[in-house]
Amino acid sequence: MVTLLLLTWLQVAPAQPAPQPPRPRAAAPAPAASTTLTLTVTDSGGAVLEGVTVALVGNVDRSGKTTAEGRLRLLNVPAGTHRVRFTHEGFYTFEKELAWRAGQPAPTMTVTLNEAPPAPAPPPPPPAPEPKKSEVALPPPSTPKTMALPDYIEKNFITNREGQKENLVGCSGMGQSIVWQVRQPWPDRSHPSADAMLYVIGGEGTLRLDGRDTNLGAGGFAVVPRGTEYGLTPRGRNPLIVLGFLAGAPCAVN
Repeated sequence: MVTLLLLTWLQVAPAQPAPQPPRPRAAAPAPAASTTLTLTVTDSGGAVLEGVTVALVGNVDRSGKTTAEGRLRLLNVPAGTHRVRFTHEGFYTFEKELAWRAGQPAPTMTVTLNEAPPAPAPPPPPPAPEPKKSEVALPPPSTPKTMALPDYIEKNFITNREGQKENLVGCSGMGQSIVWQVRQPWPDRSHPSADAMLYVIGGEGTLRLDGRDTNLGAGGFAVVPRGTEYGLTPRGRNPLIVLGFLAGAPCAVN
């Protein structure tokens, strides 16, 4: 009877699942491979360069300046390909590629920088503008005037007793006009501060100018620069009559 009950219970009891084996734990990721890059920088003559700026560009950025021995160590440089740039005042900028794989020895790099030519000198500054010349204050203009010269000369004709005669016929702050009547030689004349322009109205004579004698008659014209000596000599019975304009002379008879 007991045996029958045991068999009946075994047939009715649910089957138990078989135990599962433990799952294996995932392996921890391997640390990323990195290294220390040692660099040495010299010039074209082999002398080490201090203060060179070194920049590593790639998966990570590293930078620094070389020491007095021309060296620099960049730490924790990961495996891979990087660009290394070297800059220093007075030298050409230089770039070089660095490739390092995990398991390889720590990389070293020696670089030579070439000197750059000096910068051109700046252009000279433009010349300073010349100071503006102060405007000369002009004297006030004179009163307008007109006349008939033949009538004026007839009224003021030179006498036989006079060697020379001069009459101011026009005047302004910039010059003066004078009628000269000459019966006797009139040498060693000059106008230190005025240019003279002579026009012969009547008579005949000789103008001595610049060491040369020139015959003058009605309608003759001459220019006498300031400070130049000249002389007038009449010829014949009639006086030599000259209209002179003194440019730049003060308003007075000269």
